[in-house]
Amino acid sequence: MEISLFDENVPLKLDRVVLYPYPDLKRIWARVWLSTLAEEKPNIEIILLDPDGIENCSVYLMNHAEQRAETTLHLRNPVAGQTYPVIVELTRGLGDAVELIDRQQFELALVFRNPEAGEPGFGFGVDWDEVKRKSGRL
Repeated sequence: MEISLFDENVPLKLDRVVLYPYPDLKRIWARVWLSTLAEEKPNIEIILLDPDGIENCSVYLMNHAEQRAETTLHLRNPVAGQTYPVIVELTRGLGDAVELIDRQQFELALVFRNPEAGEPGFGFGVDWDEVKRKSGRL
């Protein structure tokens, strides 16, 4: 008898993405939650574009085996206060056989936000008021 640890009826997608610039504004802390995990492990890519649309930095997590991923992006020539477009892609496969599963885009203002103080970060799928309540600041 095989027992599945994941609900097979939940489609694989990006559930939540949270980004927080570090105080030095040269690094971005990133966490991604997936809705579920499939038997075939997905790829996760986070791309940070400069305000003019040119890629600044990215990270590619190949065949990710967990429902949550955490990483740090390192910006080249960061400009405080500027708005940086962020693209997060969830794919399956490699090379010519890559299949796009989910793609989300949002903006990140390059300003320090303190997650420990309940300040909202950047991303989607997060109830920022709940984050503030849990920090005791609301």
